[in-house]
Amino acid sequence: MTAVDWDEVKRLAADFQKAQLSSTLQRLSEHNCVEIVTKLLESKLLDVVFTTDGKEYVTPQQLVREIKDELQVCGGRINLADLAKLLNVDLSQVSKAATDIERHDKSVKLVLGQLVDKTYMTKITGEINDRLSQQGHVDVAQLTLHYDLPAEFLQSTVERELGKTIFGRQDRQDPRVFYTEGYVARNKAKTRGALSGITKPTLISAILGQCSVPERIFSSILDNLQEMRQVPGVVTGKQGGNGIYVPSIYSKSQNDWVDNFYKQNGYLEYDALSRLGFSDPQNFVKRHFANEKLSLLDSVAVGPAITDQVDANVEEVAATGSFTDIYPLLPSVFSPEDAETLLKDSMKRTNSNIHVFANTVAISDAFLQNLVLRFEGVAEKKAKEAVDSGKWLQFVAESKIKSKLVDPDECRVDKREERRRKAVGGKAGGGSQGRETRTKSTKKKNYRGKNTVDADSDDAQESQNSVKKEFVFFTVDDIAIEIGKDENLSDIEGLVRELASYLQPNLSKQAVAAAEQLAQMTKTNNLNVVEERLNALATSIRVLDKGIKQLDKGIQVGLTKYLMKTLGTDLVSDVFKLAAQQNLIQCPEVITTEARLKIITELPSDVKDPLNNLHKAVAGSSVEEFLIAAEPALAACCLVLRKFDKKKERPVVVGHREALLEQLSTTRDPALALHLTTSILFTATTQTALHMSGRHVLSVLEFLQPLIQSHVASTLSRYHDLVLQLLSSTDENVKHEAQTALDEGLDEIKKIAINFKKQLKPDNSQD
Repeated sequence: MTAVDWDEVKRLAADFQKAQLSSTLQRLSEHNCVEIVTKLLESKLLDVVFTTDGKEYVTPQQLVREIKDELQVCGGRINLADLAKLLNVDLSQVSKAATDIERHDKSVKLVLGQLVDKTYMTKITGEINDRLSQQGHVDVAQLTLHYDLPAEFLQSTVERELGKTIFGRQDRQDPRVFYTEGYVARNKAKTRGALSGITKPTLISAILGQCSVPERIFSSILDNLQEMRQVPGVVTGKQGGNGIYVPSIYSKSQNDWVDNFYKQNGYLEYDALSRLGFSDPQNFVKRHFANEKLSLLDSVAVGPAITDQVDANVEEVAATGSFTDIYPLLPSVFSPEDAETLLKDSMKRTNSNIHVFANTVAISDAFLQNLVLRFEGVAEKKAKEAVDSGKWLQFVAESKIKSKLVDPDECRVDKREERRRKAVGGKAGGGSQGRETRTKSTKKKNYRGKNTVDADSDDAQESQNSVKKEFVFFTVDDIAIEIGKDENLSDIEGLVRELASYLQPNLSKQAVAAAEQLAQMTKTNNLNVVEERLNALATSIRVLDKGIKQLDKGIQVGLTKYLMKTLGTDLVSDVFKLAAQQNLIQCPEVITTEARLKIITELPSDVKDPLNNLHKAVAGSSVEEFLIAAEPALAACCLVLRKFDKKKERPVVVGHREALLEQLSTTRDPALALHLTTSILFTATTQTALHMSGRHVLSVLEFLQPLIQSHVASTLSRYHDLVLQLLSSTDENVKHEAQTALDEGLDEIKKIAINFKKQLKPDNSQD
């Protein structure tokens, strides 16, 4: 150094000392420093990290250096939360720095919020190897609890160091478990010794308990031993401790017992096989006797020796028309269901026409037919009782009504039966066309016969299916009592009752057929009675209409309406009742106008129209129109309205008068007595009958005045006035006086009717 340089250094040193000794003219405040740093940060000229108190700054590089220093101080593992406290830096900044460290330094790992470096991993792998050497096995799950690290992290660490710093092997079935070769060899020796000494099926759990071999490695050890053929047996059942080890010596003794038993008895019982230790007896039998023709039943497997015996019995039953119970022929271990299965299989093999009852009884078809023949007479008797009591016809009508309330899809008639029914109906001439072509000159017997077919085929047949199913002619008890008289049948438990249940539908079907035939005959007889009654009513209406025509036209309309309302309505009601019965329609005892309309809506079209016209005619005021409408209505019901016979007019008039006199003789009612006397006088004077109501008495008396004596007319007129006074007066005294006068004159009124009786005597020549 030259003298000039040295002088320059001295001069600078003096200036520096002077500057140090001189006082500062300007100083920056803390606030100014903060603003300057903030400005530098905003301008991105400075990159620092704030401490949690905000009073200090640290650069990211310095933060990374401090984190590494702390990691080294803590032995290679530290929690990020603890780091944040130690460095007085926010956790997010520490986490960011830790992530950056992990990215650039391969020896450091970030695991569950903890930094772990290579030195720590080397330490724990050494500890794991020591643990494995001492215990013979380690489990990752246990390591996870001990080191508080993720199982996946520890798993990968151990697998990576396996054979390097950790000496052992990984379990093939459970990769989280690791063993030493010595540990596996010891347990393998224990397992081989235990399995070699077993002579009967033993639970794996029992073997594990005796040998103290861990269950998790037992399966792999057993598989290895079996591959090397060092254990004489197999494992059956569920895997794990619930499985069963079956030694070969035991399996051989089992098979020998099964072969000997089958050879001697011809069958194998599943329960016996289960007791021998076979968990699935049926499959065992299939495998073991693959070449045998065995029948696998519910509880036993049967060989040809027993099935051939059953076939022989079935063929004998079919050939002799008898029955037999095979249950006593079978071993006691056979259940009734097994016997039933044997019989059904035998039926297929022998193609025999037999039936199985009570599970074990084979009965031929011929024997069952003979049983049915025994009940034919009883069926006819039951049918006659049902028809005579009226229960049959009532039930048929109710069934027809019920069938209308059921879904048609559920009550559909068999198509073949439907075609047969229609064919029978067509051949019999049924339907509307057949009815329209008939005339009054047709013989009643044939006419009714055709109509009966119509009613049964077109209407009753439609409800036969439900009737046959529901109407009970025979109870099962009735049939069982009769069958039980045969001791050979009654000795077999349950056979009689089952036979009775089987025969009941067929016997009921026979009874239904008999009831239908009897009902048809009964209908024919009833039609005769109804026809006579309706023709008598029509004759009476004609005769009474002739009497009405004797009066003035002013009162004829009212009397005609009254005649229609009474006798005409009676005739209409009888016709509607008959139509309802023939068409199986429910009908009330008293038929009102509304009831007639309801019946009309349910009738078939060929019956509906004639009866609708009759319904309208009875509400009119013309007897001729009514009788004209009555003829086709009766024809629709298979009846004939005969032509009016004038010879019958006289007896009708005489009978009408005698009925009036008989009623008059017994009555004490003044109003009724006047009514009857007026009718009797009308018949005596006009030689015709009259049907009237009380309101027409005055009009008829006025008509009779010129035809009877004056004192008789005045007596009747006074009596009529008293009757009106009695009925219309509200004064009790007046009513009492009128009642007294009427009672006193009642005998005189009756004498008037009796005297007129002598003027009209029956004409015996015309009766």
